[in-house]
Amino acid sequence: MYLFAEVIFYSEQKNNLPTNGYRPDAVFNDTGDYWGITFINLPFDKFDVPTPADIKFSFQDCHYKEVVPGQSFTIMEGANQVGEGKIISIEKG
Repeated sequence: MYLFAEVIFYSEQKNNLPTNGYRPDAVFNDTGDYWGITFINLPFDKFDVPTPADIKFSFQDCHYKEVVPGQSFTIMEGANQVGEGKIISIEKG
């Protein structure tokens, strides 16, 4: 399974464009829980622009049951929010 999402990375928070294999954390809604994610397809070429991406949870497949299409999340590197996203769909594959 994987998440198909639209993500935005903030130019003021990152120096380098993220690429496939990038492994930040995500915080979904206001839970405060950091969940490891891995970008498996990220055709990203500009900051501050919505970009489609395929994302997998890095460690626990059970998280797929805890998210829904339309749900927003923040992209975190440690305590720094470097971007945000919204789930478009949850794909099997």
